[in-house]
Amino acid sequence: MKHIKQSLKIDRVKETQYTGGNICVTSCGKYLFCIYGTSVNVIDIQTGSTKHSLESEEEEVTCITLSPDDKHLITAHKNLLLKQWDNWGLFEETDTKKVTTKCTRTWKAIHTAPIHCMCFDSSSILLATGSSDYTVKVWDIQAQYCTHNLKGAQGIIRSIVFYPDIQSKQQLVTGAEDGKIRVYNLNNSQMVACLEGHFSTVTSLEYLHGDKLISSSRDKVLIIWNLESFTKLKTVPVYESIESILVDSRIEDNQNERFVITMGNDGLLKIWDTKKSKILYQQNEAESLRIQKRTENELEQVISFGIYNKKVNTLFLVTSDQMIVFVRVDSDLIRKMIDKEDLDESDGAKVFTHYKQYIGDHGEILDLQYCSQKQNLLAMATNSEFLKVYDLNTWDCRLLKGHTDLVICLAVYVDKNSSLSYLASSSKDNTIRLWSIDSELNTFECILVCRGHTQDVGALAFSHLGLQYLISGSIDTTIKSWKILIDKKNSQFKMDAQFTIKAHEKDINSVCVSANDKLIASGSSDKTAKVWDSSDGICLGVLRGHKRGVWCVQFSTVDQLLVTSSADGTIKLWSLGDFSCVKTFEGHSTSVLRVSFLNNGTQLISSASDGLVKLWNIKTNECVGTFDEHEDKVWALSGTKDETQFVSGGADGKLIVWKDVTDEMYEEELEKREEILLKEQELDNYLKEKKWKKALGLAIQLDKPFRCYEIIQEILLSNIGEDSGTKENKGRRDLERTFLKLRDDQIKSLLKYANDWNTNTKFCLIAQVVFELIMRNYPPEFLIDESNYEFAAKIIEQFLPYSERHFARLNKLSQQIMFLDFAWQNMKLEDKKIENK
Repeated sequence: MKHIKQSLKIDRVKETQYTGGNICVTSCGKYLFCIYGTSVNVIDIQTGSTKHSLESEEEEVTCITLSPDDKHLITAHKNLLLKQWDNWGLFEETDTKKVTTKCTRTWKAIHTAPIHCMCFDSSSILLATGSSDYTVKVWDIQAQYCTHNLKGAQGIIRSIVFYPDIQSKQQLVTGAEDGKIRVYNLNNSQMVACLEGHFSTVTSLEYLHGDKLISSSRDKVLIIWNLESFTKLKTVPVYESIESILVDSRIEDNQNERFVITMGNDGLLKIWDTKKSKILYQQNEAESLRIQKRTENELEQVISFGIYNKKVNTLFLVTSDQMIVFVRVDSDLIRKMIDKEDLDESDGAKVFTHYKQYIGDHGEILDLQYCSQKQNLLAMATNSEFLKVYDLNTWDCRLLKGHTDLVICLAVYVDKNSSLSYLASSSKDNTIRLWSIDSELNTFECILVCRGHTQDVGALAFSHLGLQYLISGSIDTTIKSWKILIDKKNSQFKMDAQFTIKAHEKDINSVCVSANDKLIASGSSDKTAKVWDSSDGICLGVLRGHKRGVWCVQFSTVDQLLVTSSADGTIKLWSLGDFSCVKTFEGHSTSVLRVSFLNNGTQLISSASDGLVKLWNIKTNECVGTFDEHEDKVWALSGTKDETQFVSGGADGKLIVWKDVTDEMYEEELEKREEILLKEQELDNYLKEKKWKKALGLAIQLDKPFRCYEIIQEILLSNIGEDSGTKENKGRRDLERTFLKLRDDQIKSLLKYANDWNTNTKFCLIAQVVFELIMRNYPPEFLIDESNYEFAAKIIEQFLPYSERHFARLNKLSQQIMFLDFAWQNMKLEDKKIENK
């Protein structure tokens, strides 16, 4: 028997991790550092999750750098402060939650403008910072002082590099926006040369074999320099603006200026022969990271930064839209190309392998759908023309290109007999695309493009009993039924419009198909929902009752019911028999954007524009759970087939994976009940054996004040006798001895219980005894120490008024007893007088 779902727990969260700027990778290749506003996130490259966050209260981080020995991470902030983090690696050996990584040093950069680039030397001792104030400063990290102030540039410093062996040659080279390269001698802080050759910003500098330097620029050329004679050796035209370069010595040792890899405005990796000044290889256009411009003034997506890690043989690329791409480099194939060996196209395609990519900021999430049989792939529509497909195990993201405007809505059909899934996506470009996804081969292919709507397509739904048809709804107020034709021999797909209906007066926000594929439902901004015959598009019923537009419609899979959610903050349940409203659920205070059936049609789950996700019990009409983790509208809500996992996404950019923990909660409750029963039995055993201390301690542990009262009462009444001719309450003495054996926290619990008992006339006697024994046997310091002063003051403050009231009541009762005794004595005297007469 399934329990009513009551509790959802966050399993994983994917939110904005990277907001732009350069990145750093540890030498072991396990962790990646990236800028997130005013902090730096440490990302586990294997899982894609944020392992730790180096948080700062300063202004935004402008750039970061990591020392070659991985010991020092330096962050430069917009308010001209530098911060040094030396203990960021503690989380590798301990629990992340217990680590409080702090900045070990903060100092003023002395610069008068923000720092844009930083670089460590090979010894991890010297740090160079380049700024918008046209200067470079060199810092000794160990001695903690500024060693050099290098001037002379006439533009913002964009690149810095130390001589590879800083011990043998004290040299530093800088590149600036004025297109000039300046060489400094660190022994005397003098500029020894100014190399002119570029006509735009110098973006990257790399030392070659010996005293040679290669530079890249946005003027679309590479230049090789001789740093002994300070002359230009060669100019290589590359026909694109270059942001980063990777020389052969970074990939393999003992290379001698054989090739250089360029990363730039085309979004493609290219290999250039530096000796022959020709291109050896470039990626296919299909692998380009560039997007098409929707307007002439819009920035293109380009590679803005690249860094190579030899340990994992991976080139980490950063694009201008905060995407981090992982590329594996095959140096053997590059060597074959250089040596003019035979290299077929299949081998050439594997020179660069894009094996993973992370989205730093995926923006507003509009729709989410599980799109694989194993339910490890999640398709996402965001405010982008790319369709994003996440692997939930690694957060690796595949971008499906095709739409030319923002993707709005998704629908999925999963083939139960194979590893294939079919994903339909609709966009503001008025088209619908059908994608084939093979989860085993990890292939994604667009197989169809449908055109027919005249405005944005905002709603999609597949048939359930087979890949027979697709329903679409648009802002143009029409619904279209697309028949899907499959030619299995030629593996060709075709979609034809069966019928088109002008369904509503305003935008259509949602469409759905019944479990038997016979009915279609639509919800619109005209405040109505309608039910249609799926075969011919005849309207069967109109559902009126919402005061504002309908955002979502869903059929029940087990009953003749339809649920709708609206901008009026309500959820309504409708009968498909007479199209009447059966129930109304009120609880959301804002627009309910998504709703669907759960737990064999006995429950509902909904999300709203206030960021809340709610669980409802249909039978009792009650909200059984509210979960507030989103900070803005929750546009998307989807669940797995077994309903053990849910995903939600919204305008705050958060993708939250929820886990149903209702069964675990029930199991925990059962375990607690069993444990309580065992302890209660143990308590009864202690009472029978008159082990008062253990019995009282266990009752306090179980937090049962009334059992404590009964135990104390039993102790007081257990032994009443006489000793040496004097009446003595032995039970009271036993109680006092029992109190002295209890811990301090248990005594304080008894004081709290006694305070509650004292408010009731029936239990006040025991309360007074407990208070008296504790006050008599424990010093005042026990109650008035610093740790529990407020507790003691509150207990005494509440105990005294009731005690005074009980004392007054007893005095009054004593007077009444004396009056009764006096009256009784007078009555006896009267009786004697009567007898004497």
